[in-house]
Amino acid sequence: MYMRMLVLLDGSEPAEVVFKYARELSGRLHVDLELLHVCSPQDAGTLPMRKAYIEQKAEQLRAEAGEMSLGFGVGAMGESIQARGSVVVGDPADEILKYIDENDIDLVMMSTHGSSGVKAWDLGEVANKVVHAVKVPIWLVPSELREEIIMDKLPQRSLLIPLSGSKASEAVISHAIDIVQRRGPQAELVVLLHVVDTANVAGGEINPAEVEAERARMQEYLDSVAQRVKEAGFMTRTEVLVGDPGRVIIQFTRDNPPQLLALATSGQEGPGGTVFDSVSEHLMHRVKKTPLMLVRADV
Repeated sequence: MYMRMLVLLDGSEPAEVVFKYARELSGRLHVDLELLHVCSPQDAGTLPMRKAYIEQKAEQLRAEAGEMSLGFGVGAMGESIQARGSVVVGDPADEILKYIDENDIDLVMMSTHGSSGVKAWDLGEVANKVVHAVKVPIWLVPSELREEIIMDKLPQRSLLIPLSGSKASEAVISHAIDIVQRRGPQAELVVLLHVVDTANVAGGEINPAEVEAERARMQEYLDSVAQRVKEAGFMTRTEVLVGDPGRVIIQFTRDNPPQLLALATSGQEGPGGTVFDSVSEHLMHRVKKTPLMLVRADV
């Protein structure tokens, strides 16, 4: 499914974490890489230095990812991984979105924190704009990403998929399964999670009978989805928990660290642009050690 991944680098320490993670993933998934650095107009005088930086990184990534791909046995019979570095001048978010549209990018990887010129940015600025406007899946890499994830050394390799119970939330499943299939022969556990939001079930007042009924209904739903995943050949586990969805999901990732947290976003166009659901927003700003993959359900 994925052929070309855009990796955003700005020279910051968080971007170096992205670089290491992109190397591991591209080697396992055998995807070509586009490295992009956006230079603000006021820093255009340093363009030659920035071009040298990004070209050197592209060459390094191509060589190292290619070696890893051969080591994993996914590139031995196919073409070598290609990597290209580009530097553009302009507004970071606008240039990133333009590059995605013009270069057949089907996956974007970026840090949740970095820098734009001399100004620091986080999900309130550049990354926030890209996340809300991009139509291809985006892989957010936190600056505190676990080293065990980068080096693929977690005791249990798992992929966590929160589901709301809607068909739209299931849009992420095919993307997640594709990743699992391409990561290699090691056993990987697909965890399907639903959090019963007591505020929605009982109108703000806890009603044990209503909560239990909703819990049973959602367990039946997850079991049906899990059966489809199992039929595709993957180990599957289901979890139905109760509480505030955003907080419960974050606590679950702390207690059961996954390789990846993947979910569909219910983005809708409104007067101010794309509006994401509250759970996606919460996770984008609060997940600190686990990579987060967002897939637009409305595209």
